[in-house]
Amino acid sequence: MNCDIFIKLNEDLEEDLDHLKSENNPILVFAEKAVNLCISVLQVMKSSVLQDGFISMEDEIEFFRNIKPKVYSKLVFYAKIFSLESKRIHGSKKAQRRLLISEQDKLQLFACDNLEFTEYYRSNRTFMDDRYFMRGIASVRICIENIHFLMDEQFSTSHDPIVATILANDILSFYLQRELEKLDPKGQTDEITQSEKEFPNFKFYWTGTKIALIEMIYAIHSIGAVNKGALDIKLAVKFAERIFHIDLGDAYRTFVEIKERKKERTKFLDQLKNSLLKRMDENDLLQPER
Repeated sequence: MNCDIFIKLNEDLEEDLDHLKSENNPILVFAEKAVNLCISVLQVMKSSVLQDGFISMEDEIEFFRNIKPKVYSKLVFYAKIFSLESKRIHGSKKAQRRLLISEQDKLQLFACDNLEFTEYYRSNRTFMDDRYFMRGIASVRICIENIHFLMDEQFSTSHDPIVATILANDILSFYLQRELEKLDPKGQTDEITQSEKEFPNFKFYWTGTKIALIEMIYAIHSIGAVNKGALDIKLAVKFAERIFHIDLGDAYRTFVEIKERKKERTKFLDQLKNSLLKRMDENDLLQPER
């Protein structure tokens, strides 16, 4: 089966979720309905996979690496939101804060436990895809993220549930931080005030090109140098916009344009390297001989 039909199912799910958000239901009602939507799409996908299979190995890898995890990640995210908000309903602000911070700690632990694979996935490496994203490869470590694979080998690979968890955690990380800020907006203000005290009447402005900044953001994200790779690229872009007081527009579209360069695909990074090497060389010349 060609993967186009699965891509369309995912696009339709996105539209259904957007429509569901517009209904402004209470969070528990919304999360439960979102979970059911995701389950229904996954069931359709599973029926198609079991009935028709895949045209090629490349299609199977594409499905389990890039298509199914996008849907499954939404299921993981909304199921987590339902569980989290169910516990928060009657809790004090202090108890809610402890719960949210505990969930953040779990995300960090997952990132540490899966650092090597996360770097492999985020840097778009492919040399292990035939083991990670093909069915029937049974040599996996037993952990909660791939229990789904162990229970349903016909519709799972060893690592597509882990990819789904990585994607879900990206969104969940932002959600948790936002909810913490809602609970303690004063703490957020104090943090900003402290920053202003350290740098009175001073702001950082990006004076290079937008393309250069986006190139650098994607490079840092690709190597997993922030939060051990557990950071959504959209959040990384927003953070850079806030720090450097700049609007980067559609960063992904710009990244696609960077990828399509005929030459000098990493133009700004190359300039950074050459500039630093030049500075080091000049510094060496200034050092007195010993």
